[in-house]
Amino acid sequence: MDDSFIAKPLGRRQIDQAYPLVCVIAPGLAVEQWRAFAAAVLEAGGDAAARSGIMTVQNARGYLHGLFSYAIEEHLRHGRVMSVENFVVLDLFDVPGVAGTLLQAMDGLARGLGCAAIHTTLPERCVFDDITNNPIADCFFTEGHRRETVRLCKSLDSVNDNRSPDRAPERVGRRETE
Repeated sequence: MDDSFIAKPLGRRQIDQAYPLVCVIAPGLAVEQWRAFAAAVLEAGGDAAARSGIMTVQNARGYLHGLFSYAIEEHLRHGRVMSVENFVVLDLFDVPGVAGTLLQAMDGLARGLGCAAIHTTLPERCVFDDITNNPIADCFFTEGHRRETVRLCKSLDSVNDNRSPDRAPERVGRRETE
């Protein structure tokens, strides 16, 4: 971990500053969607029953180099867990330094909130089928994380339309051959 990076919760004034980072894992995401998501997560973080937040990694000048969002939940096997999503690192020269700072912040936060485990959902581009030369995967495994499950997603466009406005709907309805 590089001492020039510091982990800090995302401040409301930094929501727009974090948007380019989020676009790395969600290309085409409308800024309004990010603003609404971040505001809701930060708002829910004030409620002890629904602890959530967004943690960032910043340099000494306050520039953001990475972030993750989290929520504290109850899990069948592990009890109280921190569920982490939207893990992103954007640094040209020190990916392991930024990732390591985020992971150490994740551990400290989870322990401080009484969690028994951390569940991290990574973007598809970070899937570890081949972990050689993958600095993000290396950081996770070095910090003691392991693959426990595979998470799948089926979008229900008719129920909750989170698609970008310019994205055409994917195949919906019955197969015409039946």
